[in-house]
Amino acid sequence: NMQPSRALSAVENIRKRLPPETERRMFALIRSTNNSSSDIAIYKTRAHGFLPKLPIKRDKMNEKLAPLWWGRFPPSEFGESMGINSQNDREAVSSANDIACTPYNISQRMKDIEALFERNAHLNETHLIHDEMHELEDDLLTLNSNISVYSAVEQINLIQVTQSPASLVDRWQTLQGSINEIILSLQKTFRLPKNTYAIAIDDSKIQRKLLGKFFDFLNIPSANCTIVGDGYSEINGFVDMVVDLMQNHKTDYVLMIVDENLDVVDESDHKSKSISGSQCADNIRRRLPVELERRMLILARSANDSTADIAIYNERTHGFLPKAPIRREKVNDTLAPLWMKRFPPSDPEFRDSVGFENISDEIVYRATADEVASTPYDIAQKLIDIESLFKKEVHFNDTRIIHDQLHELKGDVLTLNSGASMVSILGMINLILLGHNHSPEAIVDKWRALRDRIYDVINSLQSSSHLSEGQALTLAKNKLLDVLRSSKTRDLALSSSFDTDPTTAN
Repeated sequence: NMQPSRALSAVENIRKRLPPETERRMFALIRSTNNSSSDIAIYKTRAHGFLPKLPIKRDKMNEKLAPLWWGRFPPSEFGESMGINSQNDREAVSSANDIACTPYNISQRMKDIEALFERNAHLNETHLIHDEMHELEDDLLTLNSNISVYSAVEQINLIQVTQSPASLVDRWQTLQGSINEIILSLQKTFRLPKNTYAIAIDDSKIQRKLLGKFFDFLNIPSANCTIVGDGYSEINGFVDMVVDLMQNHKTDYVLMIVDENLDVVDESDHKSKSISGSQCADNIRRRLPVELERRMLILARSANDSTADIAIYNERTHGFLPKAPIRREKVNDTLAPLWMKRFPPSDPEFRDSVGFENISDEIVYRATADEVASTPYDIAQKLIDIESLFKKEVHFNDTRIIHDQLHELKGDVLTLNSGASMVSILGMINLILLGHNHSPEAIVDKWRALRDRIYDVINSLQSSSHLSEGQALTLAKNKLLDVLRSSKTRDLALSSSFDTDPTTAN
């Protein structure tokens, strides 16, 4: 699988150096993207045959190899040199995967080439770039896709004959754009294998609902999903629960998403505390045997997304998932690179880790688009919950409970599908969370300002033209917030107006 000229020379030298009786037991094929009639004729004079670089389905391998094999090792001379599969063997083969590159393989190759440009290899080591381009061409031609790659291949061929550093950079940038479009198109058709199970934990009722929708958009059956985080027992017992569950899924794939800040009230001393979801994930990974941990993709999901935070998540889990609205057609784009990095189909252990659907399937998929996002109704409910805590004067003796609820509110606001900027709201939430020495009166004042700002955003959404029918029903009912805004105290009695989710009303 080296460049054709070197491969031909290597094969020819090997055949010449071997004794005839040993060389006769050898079957050498040249595999190349150069497949003109004259090229193939040369390959056959120096090797025993030619194998094109194309995706090959596993159940087609014997069909491809058998005539070449029998031509080299005729049964009349070698006996039964190739066995015939039984019906059971053929059925087993038919359920296997393809021999093909994936978008992840291509992305990794692109990163390798970009690294060469970053260290200025195009100035004095153009041969390194040309070699990598040859590999990239091979990878593209074996990509498991019905998307045409020939425009990108033509651009690669142009780069391979380019010597000018400036022209190399320009043509590389053009090629990057073309290949990124191919990768994005393929990620939209990415599908998880059928033996995928999902686990999630979040202390927010709203976020648990959104995680259920996220798994649904990935076509993971609800029977395969476990979503917890409602109260102390579920959060405190999470690690043990997952470790036990993994014992029953030794050959399955498990996607696990953990909220970073799990706020609970300890049932033993009735004090509130925060448990790190990523630390729970790390504990799970350490307790599991290597072969079981290898079957898991664990992602940390948090509203805290600083570089330092993400570095911690990546140490304890396999990746980071931000709290933000995700449209249904973007769910695969989000998960595909993380999944294929964790379970590369090129690894024999994970050959069945990825499926790709054709474009016609994708059109149907897009037509039923939705999104993983909180609604104005969800936010209004959360505001009423927090307001009730202030009315009970919890801020006088246990501000931690208020902080826990505000942290949930922060995550819910980040997943609200709104064109309005949330920067000022997030800043106001952080101001309360970081104000450890604030007096109860100061906390109330800051809460009222925050509450009023969020109500303004909710009400402004009523005139948004992009809202779905469900959101429109929600906002119609949220007109009751105008009554709340006009009163001196936002009477909690009006919370009964939100007892029913308008998005599910008849």
